[in-house]
Amino acid sequence: MAKPARGRKDFEIEYEYVDDLGQVVRREREKLGLSQAELASLVKTKETIIKKIEQNEFNPPLDLVKRLEKVLKTSLLTVAVEEKLTTKTPPPQPTYTLEDLLKKQNKQ
Repeated sequence: MAKPARGRKDFEIEYEYVDDLGQVVRREREKLGLSQAELASLVKTKETIIKKIEQNEFNPPLDLVKRLEKVLKTSLLTVAVEEKLTTKTPPPQPTYTLEDLLKKQNKQ
């Protein structure tokens, strides 16, 4: 996973799967003339995992997606840059007790 650029703490890089990940994997696998078992072997996973990915029943971990990208020679991830929202808390307001309010009222 890519790390955020140094000194840039206001953005966080996250990855998202391409739309229809399963269809893309299947299409690219078939273009290369690979069976699900052959693709599984090349990316060091089980055939059932490839089947589940192609049927959109499993969201693979990032490392597996990167191996699939390398073998299939296609992009399966998009970069989603999210701006970190920093909220400033207002300074604490003084708290008054009933006694403080009565003293203040008596002074007036």
